[in-house]
Amino acid sequence: MCGHACCRGHRVHPRNMPVILPDRLLRRASDKDLAEHFHEVSNQRTADETAAWYQILAEMERRDEQTERRAAAREAYQARVLGRRFERAEAVELAYVQAENATRGHMLNKAGRANDIDERSLFTGPESRARRYASHELMEWWESNPRPTARMFAGRDTRVHERATAPRRIQRGVAARRVVIPAARRGGQATTVTVRRQEAA
Repeated sequence: MCGHACCRGHRVHPRNMPVILPDRLLRRASDKDLAEHFHEVSNQRTADETAAWYQILAEMERRDEQTERRAAAREAYQARVLGRRFERAEAVELAYVQAENATRGHMLNKAGRANDIDERSLFTGPESRARRYASHELMEWWESNPRPTARMFAGRDTRVHERATAPRRIQRGVAARRVVIPAARRGGQATTVTVRRQEAA
């Protein structure tokens, strides 16, 4: 490897390159270095120069094909992303129109109207925000129709169901008391247990 400032030990100096390049050097050489080496062997004065000429030509073609494949893959990826965006935009618009018809335009509650909330933002934003500003009619519509969020496109259920907490059940007629077992009965260590008993009605 060349230790000059232009190469910094990362490559062979172009003037010191062998006529036929090793595979590793061929892959690591810059396009400029290959072009210079290609020009040097273009006269094909020897069999090695002829072989080097074809070698560099093949490498240049390989790099061009690789660049084209990467560009095609990048374009295909961008097309897929753009397609998904259009798909989601259409789903949001369809859900909005259907909800507007079902609720007769009543999609915001009092807090939503006071804060000048955009109704469309409730279809894609967080569920907590939708619950905060959506009208009762819209909440009922969401019980059977999913919100078109990113989670819906990932296969998740985004319908909004009414939240209800079950009341704590109280056992009537049952009292609890603590009993301390002496250390002598527990092998030298005292302990406390809770005993439940049924009280008489």
